[in-house]
Amino acid sequence: MAAFRERAFPTWTRLTSISRRATRKNSDRGRLLQTGTVICGAVGLDTDLSFVYQLFALLVCVLVYSRLSLRFLVPEVSIRRHLPRYATAGEDFEYYISVFNEGERVERDLKVVDNPKVIPPDMEQFQRMREPGEETRNAYDRWLGFHRFVWLQKLNTGISLKTADVPDVDLKSHADATVRATPLRRGPVYFESTTILHPDPLGLNFGTVEFDNRETLTVLPRRYPLSRRFEFQGGRHFQPGGVNSTWSIGESDEFVSLRDYRDGDPIRKIHWASSAKREKPVVKEFQDEFFVRQALVVDSFSQPDDVFEEVISVAASLLTNMENMDGLMDLCLMTSRPEVITAGRGYAQTSQQLEALATMKMTEGTIEDFNELLMERSRLMSGCLFVFGAMDDARTQLIRSVEARGVPTAVFLVQEENVQEENDSHQYPDHYHLLPMPDVGTALSQL
Repeated sequence: MAAFRERAFPTWTRLTSISRRATRKNSDRGRLLQTGTVICGAVGLDTDLSFVYQLFALLVCVLVYSRLSLRFLVPEVSIRRHLPRYATAGEDFEYYISVFNEGERVERDLKVVDNPKVIPPDMEQFQRMREPGEETRNAYDRWLGFHRFVWLQKLNTGISLKTADVPDVDLKSHADATVRATPLRRGPVYFESTTILHPDPLGLNFGTVEFDNRETLTVLPRRYPLSRRFEFQGGRHFQPGGVNSTWSIGESDEFVSLRDYRDGDPIRKIHWASSAKREKPVVKEFQDEFFVRQALVVDSFSQPDDVFEEVISVAASLLTNMENMDGLMDLCLMTSRPEVITAGRGYAQTSQQLEALATMKMTEGTIEDFNELLMERSRLMSGCLFVFGAMDDARTQLIRSVEARGVPTAVFLVQEENVQEENDSHQYPDHYHLLPMPDVGTALSQL
């Protein structure tokens, strides 16, 4: 079975590519005419019994003329794509492609097709993931797996695009075509080219003009609205580095006043200009900084793919909900090693944290790797939020270690339906928020 699918994979990739190109080059009217030509050819095989062969000959001439005319009516145009900086998985959006007329005639009835990079699945992904609703297909389709292959290829490609109509383009002018798109997943989407379709005089077929037009769109994770009743501030906490610690090392640069030198003051604090005027040492005095600084720990360890995607969405929802908080948010995640991305006053923006979540993948590391990082940062934390896709002894111990340092915590646990039923009898503390699939968004809105 596996050997058959490995041999069939290249064939499926070519088959979907041929189907995609063929669909573009024929209009509905043209496909209807081609079907009629085939029927007339079959019925008119015996020319003694029917004159349908004459209609067949006429239709063939029409189709040949349609194809040949496309070679002499190639539009002289150029294009420019206008992508937004970000899109959100599952949310429709629009962008524009400008078509510039560089020829000597008005261009009419053009269409534009954007071409993202098509990424077929590998065998490991094919075996690991299941198409939604696959159980409703017949036994042959489930055995063959072609529908699952097509679904995975669309998911990997990452975006669904519709063909856009181009308004009439006057001489030496341009027109904007509106492309409607739906991102299918988070992460980068790679655009490779853009195709202009131009019709023949009869409107039966389309010729193509291809433009190499490479660009990348970042698709942010899906986000859910949180309940307005949910608040997790944790109180203000002393920050030795102050707000400006991104560009200074040590204490805050929040200057307060000057005062006389005292034994033990560091030399680097001496204000030399004032000391020269007063003929005695004068030092700068700084204000200690107290503000809210929270940490958000995202579970990137072994878990089902659909659960991991919901974990990312919950983390992104929490970041967005706290974006306007008067303080800092540390996003703690695991790639090849533990990493921290901070957003807030004087730091990066929340969009950079969302970008990190958009490209985040499951890691082969262990959750114990987070222990050292969180223990070092616990003295700075006003509170810590955990987003987990499973609960085991290692994750429980991590939470307890942070709580033992006096840091308030909140735990968001995404659960599969079968896991939820098994854990119904388990009593979690009040600061644990259970988010059952597939109603994670509803659960967040009811916190």
